[in-house]
Amino acid sequence: MGEGDFTNSKILLRIKTRRDFLIYMVGTTVTSIAAGYLFSTVSQGHELDLETLCSLYPKNSRCQNYLPGNVALDRNSKTIDPNALLASTKPGIPVLVKGLPDGSVDYLIIKDGPQIAEYAINPICTHLGCTVEWNLEKNRFICPCHGSQYDSQGRVVRGPAKHSLPLITVVVKQNQVRLVEQKPAIDPR
Repeated sequence: MGEGDFTNSKILLRIKTRRDFLIYMVGTTVTSIAAGYLFSTVSQGHELDLETLCSLYPKNSRCQNYLPGNVALDRNSKTIDPNALLASTKPGIPVLVKGLPDGSVDYLIIKDGPQIAEYAINPICTHLGCTVEWNLEKNRFICPCHGSQYDSQGRVVRGPAKHSLPLITVVVKQNQVRLVEQKPAIDPR
């Protein structure tokens, strides 16, 4: 091996080292930018507002005395007392309530026990947006527009609707029933 061959291999070794260094630098730069983008809310100090935090994590210690959403009202716009409601209502029959800022009506679900479910049904038909009503005789929500039918939990029983009725979150706390205009973290159906 001559002196020229040694010099050429040394140069090739340097080029390879520089190439590896540049690839390493580009990789770490891209990784740093991606991590900064993905975790930007944490690095900027943003926190969830209390309403969102307590809706998603109601057992969080900061939510102990917090009352999320809006108070649920009955047909006559009176505040619903959960104990009186449970004493006078049969499980499986949805109870009409009001209270959200848009003035809409929703249906509380009474489960066996009896207890108020962690969700309420928004009675807007998923077919074309008509308002469905609870039919006590048929034990179903029935859409007056195209005949879609839903069971007492808002699941489609008969079309043309293909999706269940939307849900909102219900929080029962400090002897109040509260409606939170957000779907539950987990659909219980």
